[in-house]
Amino acid sequence: MMAETEANPQCVVRHGNLIIPPTDKSDTELARRSRSKAPPSKPAGLHAYIVLVLLTVISYSPIFLSSLAWSEYDQVERSPYQSMDAWTEAWALEMIRTEDPITLNSYFIEQKIPLEPSDVHHAINLLLHITAAILLLKNLEALKLSAAFPSALIFALHPTVLQTIFWSGYREELIGLILILAALYFGIQNRNTRDFFMHTMICVIAYISHPATLVIPLLLGFCIFYKNGSFKFIDYNRLLPLLCLALFICVWTQGGSTIVELEFGERLGISAQNFFFYLKQALFPFEMALFYPFNQSKGFSLGLQNSFLPILLLIPFYILIAMNLRKTWARGLLLGLTAYLLLIFYGISQVGTFIDGSIALEDHLQYVALPIIIALFICTLDGITRILGLRGIVLSRLFLSIFAAIQMFITASYAYSLSDRAQMWYNLSEQWPNAWLPKYALIDIIEKSGKESDLLTNNETINMIENILDQQPERIELREKLIDIYRKEGQNSNALRQYKRILRNSEPNNEFLLEAAEFYDRQGLSWDAKNARERIIQ
Repeated sequence: MMAETEANPQCVVRHGNLIIPPTDKSDTELARRSRSKAPPSKPAGLHAYIVLVLLTVISYSPIFLSSLAWSEYDQVERSPYQSMDAWTEAWALEMIRTEDPITLNSYFIEQKIPLEPSDVHHAINLLLHITAAILLLKNLEALKLSAAFPSALIFALHPTVLQTIFWSGYREELIGLILILAALYFGIQNRNTRDFFMHTMICVIAYISHPATLVIPLLLGFCIFYKNGSFKFIDYNRLLPLLCLALFICVWTQGGSTIVELEFGERLGISAQNFFFYLKQALFPFEMALFYPFNQSKGFSLGLQNSFLPILLLIPFYILIAMNLRKTWARGLLLGLTAYLLLIFYGISQVGTFIDGSIALEDHLQYVALPIIIALFICTLDGITRILGLRGIVLSRLFLSIFAAIQMFITASYAYSLSDRAQMWYNLSEQWPNAWLPKYALIDIIEKSGKESDLLTNNETINMIENILDQQPERIELREKLIDIYRKEGQNSNALRQYKRILRNSEPNNEFLLEAAEFYDRQGLSWDAKNARERIIQ
């Protein structure tokens, strides 16, 4: 018996009723690995939602210090609602064809609320953004992705969202993203008839609200493939009617839209620059502005071959996906990349405009695609670090916490800079040195405040006004202000030149004529003073 035991060291040793399994190095290694294996992720609890909402509100709260909602210098078209006598007028067929009826209704109702218009406008936009972040979290959890909460939090705190929330006329993007995420949530769940009905109804409403929503059936198709790991027609047949409806609405709405006519090469050049810019802003949002100058030479001289560069850069990723399509991570990468391309296509194909009409890059054009690229980046990072076990999870959470804190600081700081209207227009005038409108707005706001501003010296104000007058010579009110500054600085010869120009090219009021006559008298120009007084209308 003893010999048999020695010959077979793996036999089970029994001590009474206790069975002691044999020890083996492989079993020990397996036990060690199981202890270090990353625990499965759990759905976010109530505290996670509270943290998400609180941090988002804190980050964007400085915008409530600003009174800017309907700026007199804002040339963004928000006027259709103003001609509406009732909210039902937004649902006329011709209005649906060219406008977003839900957004128009929201503007219409917004003006009926007896509170400060700017506060109401910003509060509604912030609430919509928080709703979008929560829906993103629910969708990622429905797909059983481990980094659902960090992805939603990073999106909620992202500084590029500020233009969409703060500036006039971009609520369509907020509503569009909410409808996309809501439709996907019920489509992914697909638990019963109610989910199917909700998905269908939301899709119908979404199609007439935002052009990017027309790709919802395609997005849901990739979500189904990611979850099931295979393609079965029975899983996709519910998408066919919605896809056909999307195609019909696309053709119908495009027939009533007004698109800036550009050559094919020009539009490709703009799209290429837009793609790289928005990708950079999504992953490294450290350069913030309400509008970004568009590099005309870069955009129009790239050539067709370089305009296809964004697509060419993605080919290796799709080859890698095709080689590992049976693996979950490959299907997740396929879902993220394709969803981002489908949603960003709308943004990169648009020509953004500055408030003076010049071509610009605008953050709001990437808003509907922003959560996808963030989720793709965060979930990929989380998947890689989870290979390292618990140590990887700690490193991932530490990195994401630091990144979220940096984002929160950038967002809050930038939002606070926007709260000061004079500072906001000063920043825009610096970023757009050839544009006269921000300079005019800055000077006007400083003057209306009745306070001395440390943003501009008298000489800087003079240079700015002269720059504006080079482009807008008919603005008599600026010449009058220029005269006041010249006289304060003792530059009487320059003041005299402006007096003569105003009197020669316009019909000033009596008060100005009397002021000019008195100035002429002090300069010893009695004949000019006499002519000025003769023009006074009794």
